[in-house]
Amino acid sequence: MSNDLDFAYRLYYDYSNYAEQNLTHKRFRHSDILPLINNLIKSKIFSVAEAGRSVMGREIFLIKAGWGDTKIFLWSQMHGDESTATMAIFDLFNFFMFSDGFNDFKNNLFARTTIYFMPMVNPDGAELFQRRNIFDIDLNRDFVQLQSPEAKILKDTFEKIKPDFGFNLHDQSKLYSAGHNFKPATLSFLAPPIDEENTIDNVRAISMKLIGKIFNTMSSFIPGHIAKYNDEYEPRAFGDNFQKLGASTILIESGGWNDDPEKQFIRKLNFISLLSAFKYIEEGSFANEPLETYESIPVNQKDLLDVVLRNLKIRKNGFEYFIDIGIIKNEFMDPASSKYFVKSSIEEIGDLSVYFGYEDIDLSGMEILPGKTFPEEFLSIDEVENLDFNSLHLKGYTNVLLNDKRFSLSYSPFPVNIITNKSLYSDEIKIEKAANMIITKDSVVTYVIINGFLIETAVRSEKRINGMVY
Repeated sequence: MSNDLDFAYRLYYDYSNYAEQNLTHKRFRHSDILPLINNLIKSKIFSVAEAGRSVMGREIFLIKAGWGDTKIFLWSQMHGDESTATMAIFDLFNFFMFSDGFNDFKNNLFARTTIYFMPMVNPDGAELFQRRNIFDIDLNRDFVQLQSPEAKILKDTFEKIKPDFGFNLHDQSKLYSAGHNFKPATLSFLAPPIDEENTIDNVRAISMKLIGKIFNTMSSFIPGHIAKYNDEYEPRAFGDNFQKLGASTILIESGGWNDDPEKQFIRKLNFISLLSAFKYIEEGSFANEPLETYESIPVNQKDLLDVVLRNLKIRKNGFEYFIDIGIIKNEFMDPASSKYFVKSSIEEIGDLSVYFGYEDIDLSGMEILPGKTFPEEFLSIDEVENLDFNSLHLKGYTNVLLNDKRFSLSYSPFPVNIITNKSLYSDEIKIEKAANMIITKDSVVTYVIINGFLIETAVRSEKRINGMVY
């Protein structure tokens, strides 16, 4: 085990040598990886082939490294908005091309294994940063009917390779926790089932043992943040069927990590997990891992919210009572600017003792009220930009009125909401409504909540905040 950890920690500290600098955010496109693929073509290490084309004619590549007997197949971005592992795959390519103290490991790995990569199965979905392909088909539910060309390419490639091991690489919601606790399930693993009875044959047992070995290693980096994905059998899914066809398959789901919106740290964890897995396959060292290790991994639970505000007093309809409020934040693209913004809403109100928040704050002794709208109407977005937002917040204002026909964004780039149509805005503190509120203590505004972002009025916030437009 000490040798395993030494290897993993060396990767951790040397990672900056391998991180692909042209991929620094999660929303990259097929055109962004083409120059990187061309670099691989120039290298003697890789064999690059076109496995097929997407509905919109984009190339789906298959990259091969090594010449050994054991075959490993990795595929990523079946879902176009699940790109964390794709970034890690390009980091792996750089690792293989880099000459350093890992050369002996790489030589042994290539002599004993042949590794195949399909880094972007759904390039049309990646173009729009959407889950499904251009026909709105979920590729991971298309193994049987093969209604999409991308699914057919993936299945045909598998049948040609006949891999011994498969790595099915995905992203999952950041709202999953590793068991019932406050820790996000940053990585989740699964040895996919082969039937509804959850039968464990030899092929699946190998997957479980390998996952157990990876779990032990990665728990040194993110203790308590690793979970087991739901093992309900899905007859249309690729991982379940590849497992059934004889390839010991591992699902890796990249979840959430605090202050990692572009998933750059989780990408690094993927990089270490995959190389550690390759090491254990090449050595055969996973064979002695007991199945109990896999079974001990806590199961994914959807216990997280983005923000949980606890023990707040609220007055309504003549009553005074205490509540918790849970807020979620979702990302959308603004059609006018093609930029992404956050839109928040109230997810739950009441007793939230079974939930945890990325931001989780006990506000005992404080009262929550609807956010206020500044009474003066502004005629120019420039006037809004020049406002003293901290002064507005201290007075409990979360919104401003704007009458400027030139302004076309669907979000506010400032820490204040912009109301252009009063009939579209509601200040109710209610489930599914906008999360715009003020929190007072002894009638003094202590916090404002702008579009789900919690701002302490006594501290000038440096974090990126966007309001909404109503």
